[in-house]
Amino acid sequence: MFRIGEDMTRAYALTADENGWFQQAAAGYEAALLSDPADLEATVNLVVLYWQAAGDGTCTCGGVPAEFREHAGRRLPALLAAASQRFAGSAEVRFWQKYIAAAGSGEPLEPTECRQLLRERPDYLEPAFVVFAQSAGEEAEPEAMRLLADYSEQPTTRARYVISIINAALSRQRWRWPCVVTA
Repeated sequence: MFRIGEDMTRAYALTADENGWFQQAAAGYEAALLSDPADLEATVNLVVLYWQAAGDGTCTCGGVPAEFREHAGRRLPALLAAASQRFAGSAEVRFWQKYIAAAGSGEPLEPTECRQLLRERPDYLEPAFVVFAQSAGEEAEPEAMRLLADYSEQPTTRARYVISIINAALSRQRWRWPCVVTA
């Protein structure tokens, strides 16, 4: 059970994240994790926020000061290592660790790994955005649409990133459909 202060710290972090106040969100998530190190959602939200802020090349968090970008780049590996130990069996941490590593190497994450995660943990849908995007919308559409709906309600950095990948796949899919002109 959360204490009131922990709830408020986490709520502040989420609100700051949803409003694009990246430094405040990071500070809020860090404070929330000091109070409750077992908060998986705050951990993964912070991982994705730091990854985006550190500049993976597709950062959706424009206007991030260089000092914070450097801090994020330094903090991300330690946070990932701690999360891997603290949440050893977590599909969420395993997925984002592999996804971030693949993005850093310039290679896409293998859809087979994502399909395996979806089979192991059908309640955890984030791997579906990779399968959906890499299959040009041919696979994992119901899961991707569920992510799109759920994440639109709480637009954290993590959610905005996932939404952007799904929307890009939908745009590519739309342009692949044949255009039929009727008279």
